[in-house]
Amino acid sequence: DRAEKKGLSANTDFVEANAEELPFADATFDAYTIAFGIRNVPRIDVALAEAYRVLKPGGRFLCLEFSEVEMPLLDKVYEAWSFNAIPRIGKVVTGDGEPYS
Repeated sequence: DRAEKKGLSANTDFVEANAEELPFADATFDAYTIAFGIRNVPRIDVALAEAYRVLKPGGRFLCLEFSEVEMPLLDKVYEAWSFNAIPRIGKVVTGDGEPYS
């Protein structure tokens, strides 16, 4: 809905699908992107295999997820960014900070 309201959906098809059983032929896409979604998939290995199945040879897989930082000083910076800055930026950009909390 947001993309349509902003006029960004003209050349884009949005499909809701199970990441473990994608409804696309092998080697369909040049790129596969997922942000903050892998953590919600019950069988991550299956979802990753599906991602690579639908990628063309040489295609790009881009995954954005949070992780833990194990460096004493850097972990504080990372936590401040992840739990303070990102929700605020998300709220400004989308009008809703809740999904980023």
